[in-house]
Amino acid sequence: MNGPTFATPRTPPAVPPTRPAPARSARPALKLDADASGGLRILTYLRLHWLMILFCGSLLGAGLAYAAWTFLPSKYESYALIQVSSVPTQIANQNNPNQARTEFTTYLKTTAALLKSEFVLNAALREMRDVQTIRDQSEPIKYLEEEVLVNWSEGSEVIRITYKNNTPGDTKKVVDAIQAAFMSEVVMKDVQEKQLFLQKVQDAKLDLLRILEGRRNPNAKPGVIPASGQASGNGVVPAGGNQQGETLPPLVGLGPVVPAIAQGPTVEDILRKIDPRILIQELAALRGEVKRLPGLIMAQERSVGSVLARMDAIRKAPIDPQLLQYIEKDEMVVGLMMRAQASKRRHEIMAGSGHAEAPGVLRLHADWQADEAAVEKVKKEKAATLDGARRHEELKKLALEGDLAQRELQKLRDQNDIAQKHLGKAEQTIRDIKPPEIARIGNNEPFEKEYNPQNTVLSTEDGILSTLVKQYLLTQMELQSPPRVRPLQKASQPMQKDLKKQILATIAAGLMGFALVALGVVAFETMTRKVSSLTDLKSTGPAPVVGVIPFTPAQAMGRDPAKRAAANEAIDRLRSYVSQTWLARGAATVAVTSATGDEGKSFTAFGLASSLAQAGYRTLLVDFDLRTPSLHNYAGVPNQAGVCEILRGEAEPMPLIQLLPNGLHLLTSGRWSDEARKSAVGAKLDALLAKLKEPFDCIVCHGHALLTAAESVEMARRCEAVLVCALYRETKAPLLRKATDRVSAMEIPYSGVVYIGASESEALC
Repeated sequence: MNGPTFATPRTPPAVPPTRPAPARSARPALKLDADASGGLRILTYLRLHWLMILFCGSLLGAGLAYAAWTFLPSKYESYALIQVSSVPTQIANQNNPNQARTEFTTYLKTTAALLKSEFVLNAALREMRDVQTIRDQSEPIKYLEEEVLVNWSEGSEVIRITYKNNTPGDTKKVVDAIQAAFMSEVVMKDVQEKQLFLQKVQDAKLDLLRILEGRRNPNAKPGVIPASGQASGNGVVPAGGNQQGETLPPLVGLGPVVPAIAQGPTVEDILRKIDPRILIQELAALRGEVKRLPGLIMAQERSVGSVLARMDAIRKAPIDPQLLQYIEKDEMVVGLMMRAQASKRRHEIMAGSGHAEAPGVLRLHADWQADEAAVEKVKKEKAATLDGARRHEELKKLALEGDLAQRELQKLRDQNDIAQKHLGKAEQTIRDIKPPEIARIGNNEPFEKEYNPQNTVLSTEDGILSTLVKQYLLTQMELQSPPRVRPLQKASQPMQKDLKKQILATIAAGLMGFALVALGVVAFETMTRKVSSLTDLKSTGPAPVVGVIPFTPAQAMGRDPAKRAAANEAIDRLRSYVSQTWLARGAATVAVTSATGDEGKSFTAFGLASSLAQAGYRTLLVDFDLRTPSLHNYAGVPNQAGVCEILRGEAEPMPLIQLLPNGLHLLTSGRWSDEARKSAVGAKLDALLAKLKEPFDCIVCHGHALLTAAESVEMARRCEAVLVCALYRETKAPLLRKATDRVSAMEIPYSGVVYIGASESEALC
């Protein structure tokens, strides 16, 4: 059956009456399948707007990437190292009352906490007055607490102080200042407190010696210790000195912090006279230390040797075969190998001719050898470049491990030297003890037999003096021993270690531009809910879909005969449904409308009416779109007089009806006026429709948009059937639902939805 003939001054002539056979057209626009889910709908939205996402996403992504690269620069990192011995020095810790509180883990955590304590940071700020980064901070203490990192590895003695900043000079100054402030405010103050304590012990010991001498020798001058050869009566005051009395020797300590004390008998002499058993205990401890340390030194030497052996093994390790295979596939290497093979073939050809010693053959042999050498040289260079970074990182880690092992070895050697030195002194002191004193030690006899047993005060003071001497000696030895906390490395040269993070942040910011644009597209499509498929249309409301027309009106009326044929076939199927379902049941008037304007209702109305006329129905097409009439353009006739004139009472209906070449009768809208709009209600409209029904089998009424004009509602409620048109990517699903709900509320006998712009596969449904 022939399809509708669309005539318009701006379009080419209509197709011939006989339609060509449908042909497979170009691939239609992407649409959701019938079983599309929410994820596929989002994918469809992205494909529909891929060009806009690409363009806008490129602009936004470039801006975000530039901002990320500018405002998130890779920071310079500098770090310093502090070593904390796992155990305090054995010699200086024999009778330490706080030894239970020096457990390594607790001590390590305490040291790390002190590094970021307020008094340490305050001391560091005094050294950072010229650092611009710190001067720019409103709360520098809080800033340093947040930015400076103090960490350590499990089982390691090294504490790492790390700071990151955009300015390399400031980074190094901050780390150095914090390390120096910690050593000054914590470590050195601890040393100073021990030195002050040592001075107090020495003063108390001298005072006690004077008191004892005053009690035992009332004739002695106050404050003067007897000289050598002067009997003290109790054996406490050692011999040696001059007739006027001498002061004790200066302390062996850390320098000028502890002032020199008056010359007199040595500490060893006093200790020997009070209780030589103390020296024997010290001697036993020193011998145990001397026996223990060589074993530790040998074990540590083996550790250092193991690290050096591993470093040497890494340096001498052969190149990975897979890397060599990768290098042999390099374009440059392949070219050189081909060149070498060509040189080899030329040499073999010339040498095989029987002139192996000819000058030309020798030159070819030299060229071949040179090409082979060039291949090997390039392989080695590329292998060194690719494999060098990995080996460098491994060697760097081993170098740090070896440095720590070497430092530990040196510390053990220093302890061994100190123990040997003290052991020699202790042995010499023991040798100087007289045999009677040694006999007393063996028999556990008390010393100082000349004391009066009833003089308990003097005996008690002698015991106090013995304790003071031991405390003095141990404190002095502790000050002379290696410190438990010491700086291992000053601030390293700042390096940009976060460059990878900056690059990743820039890439992420660039991709974020595309993601934001895509998200905006999905959000817009979700909010507007334009009809994108037949599935969307069916899920919009309860109204049935009675017609599916492929392609948009512009495509269906274009130059492509296949698309025109497919559209005509779909319109004929719509006509068959209307005639067999509605007209056969007595319906005579069919209204064609839409939710809003420009949704294909004019195209559908003209096509349906033309198809009915060609099918043998005496059909009248009435243009009730009084405000924006368009059917006269499809028919190619003028719009001089029509429905508006009839409603105003200026003309009769029958003379204004025009007969088109395809057998369709057309009544145009005429000249619109507000009076005509007001007349399109009630009895006048009923009377007009009654007159038009008399000579015709079917009347197709093309109305205005259902949601925007009141006269469209008046016209639709007086028809027996209503078709609501929905155009692909133009009709909004919420508005379409409102339109179909309004049709349902008017209790019209028959209604349905016509989908325009579908794909060819959807048109088969």
